[in-house]
Amino acid sequence: MSINLSVVIPIYNVEQYLRQCLDSIGVLGRDDVEAILVNDGSTDGSRNICVDYVNKWSNVTLIDKENGGLSDARNKGTEAAAGEYIYYLDSDDWLEPDAIDKLYRFAVENDCDIVQGSFYYAFEGHVEHNNRFYKADDPPFVLNREEAMRELIKNYYVLNFAWGKVYRTSLAKSHQFPFGKYFEDSYWQHLMIHDSKRYGVINEPLYYYRQRANSISNNLGKRYLDLNRGLEERLLFIKDHYPELTNMAAERLWYSSFVMRGRSKEMKRLFSRINEEYSSLLSEKYRQSTLFKLADRDSFLLPLYLFWKRVDRFVHRKPLGKIKI
Repeated sequence: MSINLSVVIPIYNVEQYLRQCLDSIGVLGRDDVEAILVNDGSTDGSRNICVDYVNKWSNVTLIDKENGGLSDARNKGTEAAAGEYIYYLDSDDWLEPDAIDKLYRFAVENDCDIVQGSFYYAFEGHVEHNNRFYKADDPPFVLNREEAMRELIKNYYVLNFAWGKVYRTSLAKSHQFPFGKYFEDSYWQHLMIHDSKRYGVINEPLYYYRQRANSISNNLGKRYLDLNRGLEERLLFIKDHYPELTNMAAERLWYSSFVMRGRSKEMKRLFSRINEEYSSLLSEKYRQSTLFKLADRDSFLLPLYLFWKRVDRFVHRKPLGKIKI
């Protein structure tokens, strides 16, 4: 029997969560699906857990490698994938029953290259669903390439996360994740969308994205630098291939680098460069905004304006849908 779907799971020191993740896949023992566990040099008991599952289930394989980070582990799993579609699952997260099958069936029935499901932010004792732009019971839909790229830049329906989506494997094999980068998805997702023709969206939450207090790197400066450099690469790509979206992509980059400029001296220098090099790509409306004018002139009124905007967002922001578990 041919393999329909490959589930790639990068693993590094997650023994506390790994069994819940693997048990949630729902495809163990099936001939039409393979689970590829990539042990990225774990130093805890994660590898022993992997071996347990490999010994128990015929469709689970283990790849051992030296620690190289999330991107390197995903790339190794992608190279080994034999399925028609591929699904990335982070090893501290877990899935709804039948999640992978729902995405795969939608992809096949609608001839989609990529299909995403919605997700929960999973906290200790409760989960939250981002229902600000859509509801869980809204009907699924399909976007063409240009529509999906616009939604990626808007960051409403289509998010940068690689996990929680099925991708046509031939597409995934054509673009590697960048080695050694934080926020690696920001360098990668727009390339995947550019090479796709049909992008499916299922609004039902199918993925539990665990929120761990100790999972955020202490090196925040490098994280934010990598994120904004990824957005800069995306802007240059958009400028060449989707000129009608250039203003929007430039505004996302400018604002992201602006709000992070106080995190480090490097981030401050990065914002200064982005402001100088890309302000001309912003829309006229954006350049006439109060925020841009105050930031561009480094006005003493800027802190007061930002404080007022934070208060305004807090008062008017619609909260995420919260569910106890």
